[in-house]
Amino acid sequence: MFKYVDLFSGIGSFGFSFSKLGFDCVMACDIDNPARVNYKNNHGIDALGDICDIDPTTIEPYEILCAGLPCQPFSQMGHHQGFEDSRGTMFSQVMRFVNINKPKVVLLENVPALLSHDDGKSFTKIREELENEGYTVVYKILKASDYGIPQNRRRLFIVGVKNPKIGIDKFFDLDVYKNTTTLSDYLGRNFEKDNAYTLRVGGRGSGINSRHNWDTYIVDGEEYRLTIDDGLKLQGFTDYKLTGTQTDRWRLIGNSIPTNFTHIIGKQIINLVR
Repeated sequence: MFKYVDLFSGIGSFGFSFSKLGFDCVMACDIDNPARVNYKNNHGIDALGDICDIDPTTIEPYEILCAGLPCQPFSQMGHHQGFEDSRGTMFSQVMRFVNINKPKVVLLENVPALLSHDDGKSFTKIREELENEGYTVVYKILKASDYGIPQNRRRLFIVGVKNPKIGIDKFFDLDVYKNTTTLSDYLGRNFEKDNAYTLRVGGRGSGINSRHNWDTYIVDGEEYRLTIDDGLKLQGFTDYKLTGTQTDRWRLIGNSIPTNFTHIIGKQIINLVR
């Protein structure tokens, strides 16, 4: 089918979904060692380290470039520094691969705040750089609870396609994938809330009454704190063995992309490019 690279791969949401669709990963990378260990354990691929040290000319040809760009420069949880943050410059690293490898599809993921950051200038920079390389760009904010995972997690997806066939403007017409369920049905416990808070990295264990709370719920009238297995399932990872310290595992979960998103995007790419 398609070959792809998985930049800033984390624990591998793209790898999890794309492997089920028959895609072949030719290179993954992440600067975080626990993420690379878990990528190897679950996907059987030795992810490389710092993207800045990777020579794109050494990578075999591929059709799809995936990049879950570091979101902190644009996130409401971060300092909104955007491209002034060293992590914000990682987009220039993505474009280094794009300029040399010229994939058919460029797929970027980030927080919704990227659209409005710096009065929209950050997003405009990304879109214009892709368009200057010959890509037609479409984008949309997706919410996990609309597509089968009861979590209030919203993420921005930007898709650039080179010389697209007809239908690129319909890429994000996703009504066929709409599916809602409750937290109780999904996790098999009697939760008071229908949808989970957005899983994140900081604030874990803050307690039910804290404004920072995202992992404690009322279940059968008592406080219940999400387990690692709950967190994995709320990001769509089934049959996934996550290793490391408790802190590392929650950080990796909180930084990941729900796999319902990556599965849907993969199917849409198949429909568009084949």
